[in-house]
Amino acid sequence: MSSRSPESEPESTVVDTVVLRYFLLVDRVDILFGVLGSPLVLSRIVFDPDDPRADELSMSEIVRSIHVQTRRASDPTRTREDREQARKNGERLSTVSELVAEGQMAVVDMTEEERRLFMGLTSVRETGEFGIRLPLGYGEAATLAVALGRDLVFATDDNDALRALDSIAPGHPRKRIRAILIEAADAGIITRAEANALHEEMRDLGFWDRESPFPDL
Repeated sequence: MSSRSPESEPESTVVDTVVLRYFLLVDRVDILFGVLGSPLVLSRIVFDPDDPRADELSMSEIVRSIHVQTRRASDPTRTREDREQARKNGERLSTVSELVAEGQMAVVDMTEEERRLFMGLTSVRETGEFGIRLPLGYGEAATLAVALGRDLVFATDDNDALRALDSIAPGHPRKRIRAILIEAADAGIITRAEANALHEEMRDLGFWDRESPFPDL
């Protein structure tokens, strides 16, 4: 079942948890739409707008992130600054629900064929077939399966997921966060200085990419 409006344009890019999370956290998900188009596709493992699960570990990944931030925001053992940051993080992550309701993002379930690939990518016994040593996380595996199953651009910053992609479909289009910021600057959506600042803000929030979009600036 897909959570999208009938007036939406055809999907072109499926986005994994890391890419979605960091653009939400810096409150610039508009950059994703400007560079990748709309609606963006999300696997239900990445975000389930109707997530009924009470167990945090079994929640969809963005819903779990929202719960973690909400818990931190009310944790009296944390500093006031940390609690305020967590509150802001939770509020920004929560905007994904509105984006789905508006049809700017489409939540999809995997087909049987996509689920078979997902199971292989998350299996300890089968990872060697995909050129990786450890199984992919569920969000990355589901997003990759959907990208290949529906011939969509694969937006991720997970190196193992990209290695698996190259072993299955070399040359399949993909987008990383730094490349998205560079394209946004080249298209005039943001300035180069803003691209670097957003990248730095993402790093402060936990993003691991060390190289700035425009290191000579």
